[in-house]
Amino acid sequence: MRIAVLSATALLAVGTLAACSSSDEPEAVGGMTECTMDALATPAQDAATALGADNVYTLDSVDCSDGWAVTGGILGSEADPETGAPTSFIFQAEGQFWIPKTQAQVCGTPNADDPSAVPDDAEIPSALYEAGCLT
Repeated sequence: MRIAVLSATALLAVGTLAACSSSDEPEAVGGMTECTMDALATPAQDAATALGADNVYTLDSVDCSDGWAVTGGILGSEADPETGAPTSFIFQAEGQFWIPKTQAQVCGTPNADDPSAVPDDAEIPSALYEAGCLT
């Protein structure tokens, strides 16, 4: 009995080591985000719904840079989705997910002398600052 347990333990250890050393690169689990209108439609609608249960977001544009995305569209209600306010949502890619971010979280401290300048403490890429933070 003791020999069988030791043999099984040895086989498990060898199999584990072989599995760990079979590749130097980690395996991607679940894929990566895509920066497309299709890929951001659901996260953008979810962000709109988080602001109000009857909100509808009509996605018009997507801009991306360095793992970040800003969507542009109209935020309306289920009763009248065509009439609403121009609204942008900011997202950061994390693996296969687009994570919503607020302006307060990522736009940094505005420069009093030049409010359109990208702040030093902004997390959002400068290429998306205007679309995501100045709207």
